[in-house]
Amino acid sequence: PIREDDSIFMSIAAFREHLLADTLAYAFSNAKHPEKLFIGAVVQNCFGKNGIEDFCAMSDYTKYCTNGQIRVIYMHESESLGPAMARYYASKLWGGETFFVQTDSHLKFAVDWDEKYRNEIKLTKNYPKSILSSYPPGFEQKHFIPKGFNGTLSDINNTVVESPGCRLWEPRPSQIPFIAAGFFFTRSEILKDIPFDPFLPWTFMGEEISLSLRAWTHGWNMYAPRKNLIIHQY
Repeated sequence: PIREDDSIFMSIAAFREHLLADTLAYAFSNAKHPEKLFIGAVVQNCFGKNGIEDFCAMSDYTKYCTNGQIRVIYMHESESLGPAMARYYASKLWGGETFFVQTDSHLKFAVDWDEKYRNEIKLTKNYPKSILSSYPPGFEQKHFIPKGFNGTLSDINNTVVESPGCRLWEPRPSQIPFIAAGFFFTRSEILKDIPFDPFLPWTFMGEEISLSLRAWTHGWNMYAPRKNLIIHQY
């Protein structure tokens, strides 16, 4: 059963990740209610580097490891079946928390990100069957403008056209067509309505489209959060 205590389960798939410990540290240190945050991580590394052990060795965070808030499945990197399968395994570590958030393993989080996302999703038209999702800005960007249509030519030759008439603020999150696998925030009922597909080995391209189609055809709508509360190392 799902607990109605505003707890959050964070699913993380990490492959040869050097920023996992830092990502967890940012998530807990900047959460308004870190006692309600639970991690389910699939760590796919060679022997030697262990981001979970590094995180748990930090004196400020040891308590989260000893009281059961960090759940882990370890795999050798040579046995990895790709991100979709790792996320399927991570979902099996869910323990009844109210909300489900899937993230990449190389992020930084804004202050009070947990409470702000909980409040944001409740403003969506289709709540509780709503999903907040986005592609966050990157670490290395020197300047980021979070309101659209003020861009420049990117390294993949996509031009963002300036539009002086665009609205800079919306009263509630805007509906979008797709889920970004690197970050989405929703209620945990999604794990019962559309369990993660266990038959997508080595799938990268197509993971997000499959998940989006399955969500939408089961009555879930996707929305873009109005503010970026995370940044990503691309």
